[in-house]
Amino acid sequence: MKKLFIAAAIGASLILAGCATTPSKPLTFDQLGQFSSTPLNAQTFRISFKASPNMSYGTAEEITLVKAAQATVQKGFQFFKVLDDPSNRTQQPPRQAVVYPSPPPYPYGYYRRYPGFWPDPFYDMPRVVTLDPTQVAYTIECFKTEQSAPKDAFDARLILQSLGPKYGLSSTGEVLPAPEPAQSK
Repeated sequence: MKKLFIAAAIGASLILAGCATTPSKPLTFDQLGQFSSTPLNAQTFRISFKASPNMSYGTAEEITLVKAAQATVQKGFQFFKVLDDPSNRTQQPPRQAVVYPSPPPYPYGYYRRYPGFWPDPFYDMPRVVTLDPTQVAYTIECFKTEQSAPKDAFDARLILQSLGPKYGLSSTGEVLPAPEPAQSK
């Protein structure tokens, strides 16, 4: 009996060890999606971003703003103004759907008997999934000095200092190497 118990414990641990996954390495800034920077003239550029699957529209807008700041600094400018009028936006947030999971299979007569009729927070949670890839594009005009820039222009260096580290960029717009995932002990 004792040998059977030990064999079952070893078998169960092997099955659970097979299910364990190693954490994936965090993405670098360039791996978040597809970027493009198209020059329209010497100081005007079209910055576009097509996000990786299931990224929120707000996050994609923020990443596009960081990409615009990166392009501004790399082209030798410090300030940029977004020329697209937000009230006349043709870009729409992507379509999303709510997916309700089906209950897990239970043997006959045991479905949701415990803990009574209360909902199960792990199986009853709906998920929101993005149906369309998120795409954001800005037309920006760049300026070298604060005096030549309009009052509503962004300071690209300030954006890179504040938001750059969140997405793996240095304050000069260089892509930082992805950190190694933390090893569990």
